[in-house]
Amino acid sequence: MAEFRTTVLLGMLAALMVVAAPVAAQDPPAPVEAAVYLSLFDDADLRGIEKPDDEIYDLFVAITGDATLDARIRLAAEARGYVRRPVATAGLVGVDGRRLQAPAAEAWTAMKAAAAVDGISLMLTSAYRDLADQRAVFRSRLGGGTTDAAIDRALRTSAPPGYSKHHSGYAVDIGEVGASDAGFVNTRAYRWLSEFDFARARLFGFIPSYPVGGERMGPDPEAWEFVWVGPGRIGCATGAAPVAGFCDVLLEPRAADIEWLADIGVTVGCAPGRFCPDDPVTRGEAASALWRLHGAPATDGHAPFVDVYDSDHFRAAVDWLWANGVVTGTTGETFSPDDFLTPRDAFAMALRLQAFDDRPPATGLPAPSDGLFDRPAVVAEVGDLGAHIDRAEFASVLRAAASPGGS
Repeated sequence: MAEFRTTVLLGMLAALMVVAAPVAAQDPPAPVEAAVYLSLFDDADLRGIEKPDDEIYDLFVAITGDATLDARIRLAAEARGYVRRPVATAGLVGVDGRRLQAPAAEAWTAMKAAAAVDGISLMLTSAYRDLADQRAVFRSRLGGGTTDAAIDRALRTSAPPGYSKHHSGYAVDIGEVGASDAGFVNTRAYRWLSEFDFARARLFGFIPSYPVGGERMGPDPEAWEFVWVGPGRIGCATGAAPVAGFCDVLLEPRAADIEWLADIGVTVGCAPGRFCPDDPVTRGEAASALWRLHGAPATDGHAPFVDVYDSDHFRAAVDWLWANGVVTGTTGETFSPDDFLTPRDAFAMALRLQAFDDRPPATGLPAPSDGLFDRPAVVAEVGDLGAHIDRAEFASVLRAAASPGGS
C-alpha cells in the first residue's frame, strides 16, 4: 500500500507540475489597446501581494535619503503616471536564479520551453525586486543628479522604490543573449513574443507591462518588461469564447480538467461566468468539491468541528469526509474551513479517497479514458507549488482522484 500511495502521489505531482501546451490560437487574436493591457494588471487582484498604506511608503521607503529630494521625485513620478505598487507578501519561488510568484514562475518555465522548441532562447534578466533592490536600480539611473532634468531622465526607464511592478513578483524582464534592454525590441526573442499582438505571451498569461501607446503609465514603453496576469483574465478582457460557461478558462492549460468537472456538476465558478483558475482554494471549498465528486452522499456522522456550522454549504461534505477518515481537522476541534488549502493537504485528501473508494465519481458518468493517473510520467524533480493550491490545480487533482488505477 505504501508503494502504491507513493506511485499515485508522484503521478499526481507530475500531472500538476507539467504545464500542458496552451490551447493553440486558430486565428490571430484581436488587437488589444494599450489601456486594456495596463488595466489588466491594475485590476487583476492577484494573490500573494498587498499594497501598503501610502503614508507608510512615504515614511519608510526612502529613495535618496534626502526627504526634500525624495518628495520631488515622487511628485515627478506620479505626474508621469507612476502609481504605488503592491509588494509580495507570500508565494515567491526560485526560477532561473531569481524569484517570482509561483503561478508566474510556472508560466515562465513553460513559455521558455515553448520558445526553445522554436529555436528561441528567452533569458530572465530580472524578476522580483524588493524595495532595497529597486532603490539601488533607481539611484544608479539617477546618477547623483538632483535637477528636474536628471529626475526626468531616470524616471523614463526606472520606477522609484515603491512604484515598481517588480515588487509584486509578477513582473519579468526578458532578454536575449547579447542584446541590451534597449536593443531587445530588435531581437528574434521579442518578435517571437510580440507577433500577432503578443499572441504567444498571452497564451502563457503574460502581457506587455508598459506597451507602446500607453499614456501616463510611468516609464517610456519598455519592450523587455512583461507582467503575468493569467491567461484567464486575458481571455475575459479580450472576449474569449466561454468554456463550460467560463470566459477565463479557454486559455487555461488545465481547461480540459475544469471542463470535465464542470460537465459532471462538480466544479462551480467563483462568480457568474468566471472560474478564477488561479485563485486559492479554501479547505471548505475543497471539502465540498470532493464530496460532490463522489455524488454528494449522505452520512449519519457529525464532525466535531466547532468552526463548521449547520448553515455552511460544506457542512454535509465535511461530515461525510470526516466519517470516512478523509479529514481529521487542523486540530481535534477545528477544521479551519476558511484557510487556504495546501498542496500537501490536497494530495492527502485525494489519496485517502483513493484508499477506500477507487471508483469513478458517483454521478453515473465514467472516468475519462485519458485520466491523469493513466499518463505515465517520470518525476525527476517535483519543484515548488507554493504555499497554496489554486482552483485550476485542484481541478487537476479532482480529475485525477476520479480516474481509476495508478500510473
